[in-house]
Amino acid sequence: MKKAGLFFVLLMSFVLAGCVSHPVKMSGEEDAVVVGLYKLRPMDPVTINLLGIPEEKQIETVIDEKGNLTIPYINDPVKASGLTTSELERKIQQIYTTEEKIYRNITVNVITTAKIYYVEGEVLRPQEYPLTRRITLMQAVAAAGGYNDYANRNKVTITRNGQVMRFDIKAIEKHPERDVPIEAGDRIKVHRSIF
Repeated sequence: MKKAGLFFVLLMSFVLAGCVSHPVKMSGEEDAVVVGLYKLRPMDPVTINLLGIPEEKQIETVIDEKGNLTIPYINDPVKASGLTTSELERKIQQIYTTEEKIYRNITVNVITTAKIYYVEGEVLRPQEYPLTRRITLMQAVAAAGGYNDYANRNKVTITRNGQVMRFDIKAIEKHPERDVPIEAGDRIKVHRSIF
């Protein structure tokens, strides 16, 4: 009786272990787009307020093409590209107070100037929009009020740095992991349907 009970328990554990599903990534499947806070990039303009130093300063500068900033009293450039504004604030504060030991207490505020993208064509509210965080193409179209009655969802283009990229929103709606992040200066156009 004990052997039959032990056999039954082992058999059930093997059966149940086989029922556990594990996510499988299909070949060619793209990683999902991470949408969240805006990460600084080369050529982004920033304003840095330094409080708690002998001459309180407000620095208006641009992140250079290598992703670095030059700030007062620090010899080496500060890597800013890839950071959020709050991460850059903490990094600058740490450099002034810990690494360089110039000041014990300093307040740093980093502000990015307004970034915009444009939505035009067959949407309900075609206009420019502020880019305050990372968003995707579908979110940008939704922010513009969605499609009007004449929209061709199979033909949506993004013009970025002189390059035109074409997207099929119907396909993206079926596979949201293929949604594309929007960058500052992007011009999104929802084309008109023939019918």
